[in-house]
Amino acid sequence: MKKIVITSILALITALVSVSCDNADFGDTNLNPNYPSIANTASLLTGAERSMSPILTATEPLCYVQYITNGQYPKETIYDVVNFEYTSNYVSILNNLQAVINLNKDAATAGAALANGSNNNQIAVAMILKAYVFQHITDRWGMVPYTGALQGLDNAFPKFDTQEAIYDGLFKDLTDAVALMDAGAGPKGDVIFTTKATQMSEWKRFANTLKLNMAMRLSKRFPAAGGYAATKFVEALNAGTIASNAQNFTYPYITDEAYDNPWEDRFETRTDYLVSEPFVNLLIGTGTNLAPQDPRLAKFAEKAANGGGIYKGGLTSAVGNTTVANYSFITNTIIKNKTAPAFFYTYAQVSFAKAEAASLGWIPGSAATFYAEGIRASMAQWGVATATADAYVLQFPYVNLKSIAYQKHIALYMQGYEGWNEWRRFGNDAVALTVPAGAIGSATIPQRQAYGASVKTLNLENYNAAIATQGADKMETKVWWAN
Repeated sequence: MKKIVITSILALITALVSVSCDNADFGDTNLNPNYPSIANTASLLTGAERSMSPILTATEPLCYVQYITNGQYPKETIYDVVNFEYTSNYVSILNNLQAVINLNKDAATAGAALANGSNNNQIAVAMILKAYVFQHITDRWGMVPYTGALQGLDNAFPKFDTQEAIYDGLFKDLTDAVALMDAGAGPKGDVIFTTKATQMSEWKRFANTLKLNMAMRLSKRFPAAGGYAATKFVEALNAGTIASNAQNFTYPYITDEAYDNPWEDRFETRTDYLVSEPFVNLLIGTGTNLAPQDPRLAKFAEKAANGGGIYKGGLTSAVGNTTVANYSFITNTIIKNKTAPAFFYTYAQVSFAKAEAASLGWIPGSAATFYAEGIRASMAQWGVATATADAYVLQFPYVNLKSIAYQKHIALYMQGYEGWNEWRRFGNDAVALTVPAGAIGSATIPQRQAYGASVKTLNLENYNAAIATQGADKMETKVWWAN
């Protein structure tokens, strides 16, 4: 938390620059025309959004649920890192977003902030992104600072909120954000939705889709039709979520080396991260290495350079995969493409969520219909022909929740944290995975990430209170919504 405090102090100093000399008039001698007198909300928003890229392209969760595996040097595959710092999410993202909100609310700065869009719309977008990041944080670690966070010196040692309290607060934040939107200009500095004519309608749909995703995340805690999670799900669905692949929410990368696709950067210097043997075999099914049962394998992976043009997954173990040319790499459309986007949410995700909601009695309609819709959406997203997708749907009809869990797992390929989150939530209905031989960080498939060392060093009292509530600070400890 020390970094958060330091950043907050710097932000406070910046905010006070324009009023620090009220008792004396020195004309323009204290003003540097090359620097703004207050933080620029457009720059703050850009900085926050640029800092979100690691959330969408992290390697650890992809290895946890065995979409991919390491090549020669097993690391993430065997859970070599147990403790993860969450401070960068607060410092680089949440503090910036809170500053956007504060500068647009404060009467002393709101007028200047208007140059970057409607005050209300800037606040709304910042609130939506805050909700997204806070859900990400709590889904990784469990209890984290929420209600007491982002207050700087006013609360340097914030308590850890329960997941239930965080989710409840985030639902309210999203509802308030959408209600706040007005007909004014959308925020400048937004690198996610750049078409001004549709910018705010996209953010509204994003907020609703996030809310729907959050509601389904709580299905084990609140499974009843008409209950808490079902009500939030229906509210989000009725307000408008993703309805086609054209509306998929992607994170845009550009050719600039500083902001290009991280996967392309990784493979510039290291031929690593193979598609895993369990995932390749799942897609091969009753087919063969030459002709897999699931046509998406040809879109997800490259054929092994050695071995006669077959798909072969890398081992998930401490042994490693010494001759990487014997195995299938992630598709070149991702690892050799600077501008290949990452995905926040997709039509396939929403369709499978609707299938599950229908099976629970949350919404009307056929679970089988929504399930088939999810498969077709995933196939189309990856460029599989419609006729091929239709044949696959006939081959794999809806049976029960396991059907949804199986297909959603496949559809979330390369969406690491979402794939891991859903695998944990599905529990016994999830695709069966085996702990890698030689795993060193966890005796089970990880259920959470442990807190970083700085938390224990700088906020020990609240850290102890958190683990007393949610359980041991280990990767094996399930988060609240997975129990």
